[in-house]
Amino acid sequence: MRPQFSIIFFTTLAGMAQGLLFFIALLNIEAPILSAPFLAILALPVSFILLTLGLVASFFHLGHPERAWRAAMMWRTSWLSREVLALPTVMLLTAMTFLFVISGLVPVWLWAVLLISILALWICTAKIYQCIRFIQEWSHPSTLSNFILLGLTSGGLLLEFLLMLWNEPGAPLDMSMISGANFILLFLALNLKLWIWRRNQKLKPKSNLASATGIKGNNIRQTSMGFMGGSFNTREFFHHQTDRVISNIRKIILLMTYIGPMILLAFSMNSPSIIQIAIALLMHYIGLLAERWMFFAEANHPQNLYYQRVS
Repeated sequence: MRPQFSIIFFTTLAGMAQGLLFFIALLNIEAPILSAPFLAILALPVSFILLTLGLVASFFHLGHPERAWRAAMMWRTSWLSREVLALPTVMLLTAMTFLFVISGLVPVWLWAVLLISILALWICTAKIYQCIRFIQEWSHPSTLSNFILLGLTSGGLLLEFLLMLWNEPGAPLDMSMISGANFILLFLALNLKLWIWRRNQKLKPKSNLASATGIKGNNIRQTSMGFMGGSFNTREFFHHQTDRVISNIRKIILLMTYIGPMILLAFSMNSPSIIQIAIALLMHYIGLLAERWMFFAEANHPQNLYYQRVS
């Protein structure tokens, strides 16, 4: 509920890399639409760098980073352990794809395996939160849908920017069509986010004072949060921001993550411009940082019914 920026950077950077790799693999699985020089010099190295930065960022929210390898030992039951295995797998497959690209030909099976591993990593990351049933904001299929859609929007914008930066003569891809595809993805992501916010506002706690204490009766009243001072329970399960701050962050998310980039893409569909796409990509990522913070912060832990109340 009080997310460290390391986990925010990890999920957004890794998600962007996954989106970029997803489109690369999808476009090349049947025929080599994207040229080998573009993939070897720009697209694949950028993807690997983003994955590496995400991996490095993930270590900063660990109490004992040197023990991180142990997380993989619980892969049979833990989505976190599966994520720990899935991320290096995607990185390994990206490196293998790079080697095949510079050697001259990437087999179809490698593109297919790369696509599957990217989807698996999205599932593992989202399931870490979706499987926590007592946090109703997370325990819903929309968590996975939101992770995938925002990964595709950020990866799609990055791919469009890299293609314009590369500026290959006679490229088979129409930049106006890519702008249109990214516009549609952002539109879908925006509507999903609005639906999630409306759903979260309607959620009601499944617990109350009677069910929590086991005391029967309708006239139970809480007069204290149970602590003379602060504690882990009062600090770590609530974002400690005012309603006004939360409202302003929502406005930033709408403008920076969705509406601003969509406006720029609408202009780019008529007249493709690398400056417009660069600004759209930058706005989108800044908005993603706010969106991911809000994803964690808006989760209402049941214990907040009691530990955030003061007489």
